[in-house]
Amino acid sequence: MADPRQGREELYKRLQTREYKLYRQLEHAPLSWYERLVRLLGGMASFSPDRKARERMEGAIAFAGLRIVPEQVMGSFLVALIVFVIAGVFLGMLGIIPLIGGLVIAALGLPAGYYLIKYPENLVKTLRIQASSQLVLAVLYMVVSMRISSNLERAMRFAAANISGPLAWDLRRLLWDIEVGTYYSANVAMDAYIQKWKAENEEFAEALRLIRDAQTQSWDKSRAILDEALDVILEGTKTRMKHYTQDLKTPVMVIHMMGIVLPILGSVMAPLAAVFLSDLVQPWHFALGYDIILPIIIIAFMNMTLSKRPMTFSAIDISHHPNLPPEGRFRVKGRDLPAWPIGLLVAGAIMLPAVLFYANDPGLLFAPVSEREFSTESLAMSMLLVLGAGLGIAAHFFLSTFQRAGIQEDIKQIEGEFELALFQLGNRIAGGTPTELAIDKAMDDVKDLKIRGFFERILLNIRNLGMTFEQAIFDKEYGAILSYPSSLIRNVMLTVVDTSRKGVTYASESMLRISKYLKNIRETQEYIRDLLEETVSSMKFQAYFLTPIVTGLIVSIAEIIIEVLAKLGEYVEGLGFSGSEELGVADISSLFGSAEASTSPEIFQLIIGVYVIEVMIILGMFLTKINYGENKILQRNLIAKMLFVSLIVYFLVAIFSASMFGDLIKSALSSIGV
Repeated sequence: MADPRQGREELYKRLQTREYKLYRQLEHAPLSWYERLVRLLGGMASFSPDRKARERMEGAIAFAGLRIVPEQVMGSFLVALIVFVIAGVFLGMLGIIPLIGGLVIAALGLPAGYYLIKYPENLVKTLRIQASSQLVLAVLYMVVSMRISSNLERAMRFAAANISGPLAWDLRRLLWDIEVGTYYSANVAMDAYIQKWKAENEEFAEALRLIRDAQTQSWDKSRAILDEALDVILEGTKTRMKHYTQDLKTPVMVIHMMGIVLPILGSVMAPLAAVFLSDLVQPWHFALGYDIILPIIIIAFMNMTLSKRPMTFSAIDISHHPNLPPEGRFRVKGRDLPAWPIGLLVAGAIMLPAVLFYANDPGLLFAPVSEREFSTESLAMSMLLVLGAGLGIAAHFFLSTFQRAGIQEDIKQIEGEFELALFQLGNRIAGGTPTELAIDKAMDDVKDLKIRGFFERILLNIRNLGMTFEQAIFDKEYGAILSYPSSLIRNVMLTVVDTSRKGVTYASESMLRISKYLKNIRETQEYIRDLLEETVSSMKFQAYFLTPIVTGLIVSIAEIIIEVLAKLGEYVEGLGFSGSEELGVADISSLFGSAEASTSPEIFQLIIGVYVIEVMIILGMFLTKINYGENKILQRNLIAKMLFVSLIVYFLVAIFSASMFGDLIKSALSSIGV
């Protein structure tokens, strides 16, 4: 009879596997804001959806790993709807907000509830897009592992260990399902996994099918099938990106026209509305439209466009670099300094003159046009507030990312050179040259490249410290990989070391094969970059020059238009036409609006200036996500550069235009006695 204690010990050992530990980390992660909100609202009221909706929700919840049930999601929709309706009616009835405002708040309950219902499905789309950035690497690692040993489960473990992000968790969950018996073999698990991804990424599913089938073929045929698997995923990625780039022209045009050109053209009319409709149009209307509603619409459309982007390659992992400063900091002489105090200092230094200027006359910003004179100085002071805020953000973003972006660029360059170096080393070893001598010869082949230092360090460790090839690379204290913290180089060298245990012939073949794969991946990246070049260049021109120049001109013109129309209104009123009913003449001065109620040029500039800052941030996000996917480092670095250039152009254009045209208009008005 079997000892039950032995069974428990075996089960305990089984539960301590790497996949279980990694899987449990995800299971015990803190609840997200959505999970907490849905549990709270769903606890107040819950009801069951219909069968089709339940199946759709359960599938999305399971894929995303959310710890909620469909009844809670439907309950959150109902409670959100009721809360918004009650809040809108209550605020409107009490007169806290206008009745129309209460109706708007009540109506917002429907989109808010719809967002809560659709969140799991939208999250699945996001996770699939994020996961797809690792698809090429996952196939590469599976192919490399299968060439060493035709074992599908081993290939899946190797890929799961060497990739990151949602796809890594997805593979680990699959491996855990194999361990607990949900799937009785890796083949069955792979079949389910292929079916799961087939609708989302057909070429990935096809590559997985080829990898699965390769284990049942002869050695030569198996290698050909594995090569085909990588070709399938690369060609599929090219095709997807080509179609996406073609489809991108219309959304980019819409974002450009609806989000930038038309609002800017509309802002030309804004000064006229500020005077002619001064009793109806208040500054907060402009602020609400330009600085809140319009950016929200642009971001929503941008996210909808980006959600269709087929992710291509994962961002370069720099987390293991020894010189990497913590996030939000930069390194000076070995010390990590926070970036935000310097951003505040820059903002404060630029804004201080404006603050002192308006402190001496607090009512100047809101003074009626009739009680003040045209002043370029006052306009410049209001622009300093925008300039300070924007450059403060730019300083913070730049200081917190420039070193990290530099490290990322260095690793990118080294990884690009690694392909050639690996090929040269593999060639030397394949010719029968001993490993030590092959490394020495390979150093001469790449003597002008940064990657030479990697092989030089390996050779020094072998000769001076008597290390083996594996120790020379991966030793915890002296390993060459410590100075070249690239996940790609590390994983490839792990593969090379693994194959070298079978003999130098296997190692050389592995090097040559991987170098070929890396070359194909690099060529695909270059092809995609070429496809996106026209779109990226056009949007950069808009961000750096077109938008700041046009908005700068509009701000200066607004100063003049508001001033001229308000003064003309006073002038006409002074001629005695006001209320001349016996002459059949209406109150002509009323056509020019109320000079007392007109939006001041300084306030108008602040509204447009904030809009310029928001547009630069939005364009920076859009450009980075189109070109590189989710890369926060490059995104913030690009936003910093855009803000710096565009705000300075905006400031100079506005001040120059206001100075040049303001004096001319003032002289013209003086000549007619205004």
